[in-house]
Amino acid sequence: MNLEETLIDSPEQIVSAIEHTNVDPTATEAEIRDLCQAVHEYDFRSAVVVPYHAQLADELLGETANVVAVVGFPYGIQNAKAKQAEVTELLDYVDELDMVMNRTAFANDDNESVVEDISAVKDVVGEKTLKCIIESPALSPEEIRRAATLAERGGADFVKTAVGYDGPTDKTEVEAIQDGIGPETGIKASGGISRFDEALEMVRAGATRIGTSSGVEIYESIPERD
Repeated sequence: MNLEETLIDSPEQIVSAIEHTNVDPTATEAEIRDLCQAVHEYDFRSAVVVPYHAQLADELLGETANVVAVVGFPYGIQNAKAKQAEVTELLDYVDELDMVMNRTAFANDDNESVVEDISAVKDVVGEKTLKCIIESPALSPEEIRRAATLAERGGADFVKTAVGYDGPTDKTEVEAIQDGIGPETGIKASGGISRFDEALEMVRAGATRIGTSSGVEIYESIPERD
């Protein structure tokens, strides 16, 4: 049984793939405490936060769940050295990093700069997991495939759809990402996923991680089972 079949057959495993998220720039300490409490209570995979809250999330979660911080958020326009410096400050507190692809370089068809940017971040991330956000809702299917291929070339362990600022993610975007990568690279679907049936649709399209600020709502919308 492959991973997709396992996740589809088990709602509990879909829940365990949720990366519960609060990257609101005005998020308070109390809200991050609530986020981490939900990760504990519902057995979500991780808490995703902005760098400012990474140490707090690490203190709250300890070894019970992963802490993920965003890098180059939200547009990826920082240069590679700035992203490397951001990662270096986070390594003591996080298990995974979600970096935003350099969208300006990508828009200018500067493929090598896109790859070099990701590779530079991966060099600092080392053995920890790196996900690359391509903001797929703003791209055509062809552009999504190209961005996914470049992210993989740069060493990203996962291609992530979106930060959520350009509209919700559609399952066709996940399918296009899958067309652009090999089997060793994962897919994280994020952006507008707020119900279990929506998460399930993303998994059926090829996602193995779900990023959402609506983890509790997804859990509570699981259909009752006999």
